Amino acid sequence: MRTTRSGIALIACTLGVALIAVPVLPAQQQADQLYPATLSYGTGLIDIPVAWVSPASGDIWMSTTGRHIPYNFAGQQSLNTASQWNTNFAIDSHWGGRVSVGFSLYSQNPEWGFFGQVLALKEQADKPWPAIAVGFRNLGNCDHEDRLLVGCDISFTATGATKDVTSSFATHFHTAPTVYGVATKSFALGSGFGSLSLGFGSGLFYDDGKLGDTYNDKGQIARGLFLGGRYAINPTPTTRIDFLAENNGWDWNAGVVGNWRGISLGLYGTELEEGSKSASKGPLYNVYNYAKVNLSLGYSGNVYDISRGLFLRSRVAELEREQNQLRAEIAARDKRIAALEAQLRQAQAGELADIARRRQALEAQIQQERDAIQRAEDRLKKLQEGQPPASPPTKPPSTTQPPR
Repeated sequence: MRTTRSGIALIACTLGVALIAVPVLPAQQQADQLYPATLSYGTGLIDIPVAWVSPASGDIWMSTTGRHIPYNFAGQQSLNTASQWNTNFAIDSHWGGRVSVGFSLYSQNPEWGFFGQVLALKEQADKPWPAIAVGFRNLGNCDHEDRLLVGCDISFTATGATKDVTSSFATHFHTAPTVYGVATKSFALGSGFGSLSLGFGSGLFYDDGKLGDTYNDKGQIARGLFLGGRYAINPTPTTRIDFLAENNGWDWNAGVVGNWRGISLGLYGTELEEGSKSASKGPLYNVYNYAKVNLSLGYSGNVYDISRGLFLRSRVAELEREQNQLRAEIAARDKRIAALEAQLRQAQAGELADIARRRQALEAQIQQERDAIQRAEDRLKKLQEGQPPASPPTKPPSTTQPPR
């Protein structure tokens, strides 16, 4: 069994003092410092949560991640590339500056679980205390998930149907739900900003499923204790780069995430202290106790902004259709004027007694068409200036010849 490290008290005290002593990030920067999505459970660092909820209600994060785990319990000698990547999907939403809630799909099976957090204490620019949050993870259909979320699987029955099963090594895990508390302090650092987080949790942060060193032979500071830090810079107004490092209660992880206009790409190394895979590390050496590569692809936005954008695009399309109708009306009326002018010329060459009467009627019709064109051109101009009038466009006139 692992023994408690002699430096645990020193580490915890040092980080605790840092959470209070570091300079507080200004209020405006606190509002702008959006966190990336974690590997499996909403916003945070790499695998651990932070005491933060977006101040903008309706912000959402969607992410898909892949972890390279070439495990195989069916006895095959080799695996194809696709089966060596365990993938996850998560969607996280933030509301009222205090609450976040989300949903995750684990692996390709998939199993699933809800997660959420309440920001009990916010950071304040003129106060030294950190933000404090409490939350939960893995509120789902499998109580036997491990920290890599491969504890539950599916099997095929004799009829070809599938059923949920618990992997043989995971029967002693009890992680649904996992609850935790975490404190986070943000601060300015050079041209960027950073944060430190310290927390304690049950379940996924604490339970080793009675596997002992086979589950984790090094890297743990103390059971249930997790901590981490982040440093972020903004090379341009629309880009951000996050540098992340943490201990998730079991292992040391590090990574970098780039974000451009809400689209993010992340590369992480997990279980860095373990080194390469080796059969000497126990019967589950294909799953635990070796360094792993992780990738993430995500998108973040705001549901209200997205809905407003859809409405504006619909309105622009409607106005463009109306402009096209007005242009068609103008062209039709130009054609009508040309026909009337031709008739006028013919009338002028006719009998003198009929010329005055026909000219008067034709000129009146021409003037009517010109007035209609002027109204249509005025309406088109207002539409192009973004001031659509209330009345709809008139229909183009008929192109039939007037009676002689």
